[in-house]
Amino acid sequence: MVESEFQVVDTIDMEILMHREAHFGGSFEIMLEYYEQGGVGRMFDFEVTKIKQLQSFENRLGQDLAALYLPSAAREVVDASKQLYQDLRDAYAKEAPEPLAILLSDLILSEEEYPEQAIKALVAKGEECVPSLIHLLSSPLFSDPLYPGYGRVPIFVARCLAAVQDKRAIPPLFEALGEDNFFTDEEIIKALASFGESAKRFLLNILKQSPHSKDNEHAAIALNGFPEDEEIASSSLEMLERETTLQKTSFSSYLIFLCANLTQESERERFVAISNTKNLPKHISDEMAVIIKNWKRG
Repeated sequence: MVESEFQVVDTIDMEILMHREAHFGGSFEIMLEYYEQGGVGRMFDFEVTKIKQLQSFENRLGQDLAALYLPSAAREVVDASKQLYQDLRDAYAKEAPEPLAILLSDLILSEEEYPEQAIKALVAKGEECVPSLIHLLSSPLFSDPLYPGYGRVPIFVARCLAAVQDKRAIPPLFEALGEDNFFTDEEIIKALASFGESAKRFLLNILKQSPHSKDNEHAAIALNGFPEDEEIASSSLEMLERETTLQKTSFSSYLIFLCANLTQESERERFVAISNTKNLPKHISDEMAVIIKNWKRG
C-alpha cells in the first residue's frame, strides 16, 4: 500500500517522472546531479527540492514511481524519446557513418548552451543540409522538451537556416511559428527577417489572405521583427480598414504597431479615422492613441 504522507497526484510530479525516465535513465541521482550543475536541458519549473522529495518517497517506498504512477500513454512517450536517443547515437556506431547524420546528431545531442561548432559545421554544408534541417524544424518531437534536444532544436535550426540563406526555408520557418515558446518564436522571426525582401513578400501575401486564420496573425507577428518598412505599414493599414479586422483584437494590435511606420499624411489620416470608430475596444483605442501621439511629437 502506498504511503499516505506523500502522494504523486499533480501534473508537475508526472512531468518530473517522465523527464527523469526520458533523459536520465530513470535515475534521480543522475537527474539531481545534472540540475545542480545547471545542465542546459533542465526544466525551470522543476524545483530541486521537489525532485529530492520524490526521490525520498521512492526510496522509502522501495518501488519505481514511474512504474507505479505513469499511465500507459505517458510511458509510450518516454519509450519514443528513448528510441530517438538510440537512433541518434546509432549514427556514430555505423561502419561507414553518414557525415550529415553525424552533424545533425551533434546538433541535437549537444549539451552546450550554444552549440557553435555544430552549427558552423552544418552551415558549411550549405544547401545540402537544408532538407534535413527543414525536417527537424517541422517535426513536433524536437519542439518537445521530453525528446532529445530538450525542445531547443528549432532555435538552432533557425540559426542554421538563416546562415545558409536557402529560400526553401521560408515557408517551413513560418509554419514553425506559434508553438507557445517565446524563445523559439523570437529566433524564427530573426531567421525570417534575415531573408529580407523574399520573406517580406511571402509574409505580406499571408497577411492579406482571406478568409482570416491564425496565419494572418502569425504573419503580422513575424513582420514586427522586420526593420521599419513603409510597404509593411501600408499593408497593415489596409488590413485594419477591413470591416471585420477590428473584431480580432489580437491581430489588430500587431497591425497597429506596424502602422507606427506610416509616413504619408494621407495614410496617417486614414489611421486616425479608424481610431474614431464607434465601440472600439478600449485597449485598441489606447494603442492607436499612443501611435498618433508619437506622430505629433515627431
